[in-house]
Amino acid sequence: MSSSVSDARRPLLIVDDDPALRKQMQWAFDGYEVLLADDHDSALAQLRRYEPAVITLDLGLPPHPDEPTEGLRLLQDILALAPDAKVIVTTGQHDRSNALKCVALGAYDFCEKPFQPEVLTLAVARAFRLRTVKVARA
Repeated sequence: MSSSVSDARRPLLIVDDDPALRKQMQWAFDGYEVLLADDHDSALAQLRRYEPAVITLDLGLPPHPDEPTEGLRLLQDILALAPDAKVIVTTGQHDRSNALKCVALGAYDFCEKPFQPEVLTLAVARAFRLRTVKVARA
């Protein structure tokens, strides 16, 4: 089965260990080819297989979901493999300092949880537009 670039849905990788939130986000982004991952290894596998231009990344991932260490490590690994990827960090509202640390490491943006779906949708659309402009200029 082949499809042209114009009718292919753009892959969006959602990395979050909360199954209910992943399902909500998958529904909110039904215009994209939503890829799901719930930990470091599954996220990198999806990244290598589909090369998504935009990724949402929760900082609290297993094996220590209450700490940002795994999310920070994954951010660095994503940007090492795909330096042009636009990573939008999703984080708890009391974790703004780590979100800013992520932006300093190269994340495109961050969105505090609980987030309004339209806010995250806007951030994702903006990231895809920027990525498209950058690719077109290259």
